[in-house]
Amino acid sequence: MELLKKYMDEIGKDLVVDDFNLKEVQMRLPSRKHFWVARLMDAKVERNKLLAKKKQLKKDLTKKVIAESPVKISLSIAEQHAERHESVVHITESLAEYGVVIEYLEKVEKVLSSMSFDISNIVKINQMEQL
Repeated sequence: MELLKKYMDEIGKDLVVDDFNLKEVQMRLPSRKHFWVARLMDAKVERNKLLAKKKQLKKDLTKKVIAESPVKISLSIAEQHAERHESVVHITESLAEYGVVIEYLEKVEKVLSSMSFDISNIVKINQMEQL
């Protein structure tokens, strides 16, 4: 969950808007949107790599369990045993973490998309205050 905490801290800094940094935030917004979408895509790619790695590892472990078993066991029993293997459990935990990170980054993308409207409203409010 370190990655999620890191992203939360970073996005928190990107979302700070006040009268002094309004123009800077407005000018940087497209690049920040790209930055966070890139992080989302990176997380999805990493999740897909982990899924493929887990599938292959599970397949290899299943074959190993069947080969090393002193008695004949079914494929489903061997797969269950492989699923409990330490390396598979570790990958499963990593996949769960990436799932949370991906969900968070999808919400960040929505927040950044609506931020253009928020900035526009702030500018309008400032204009009305100056009248």
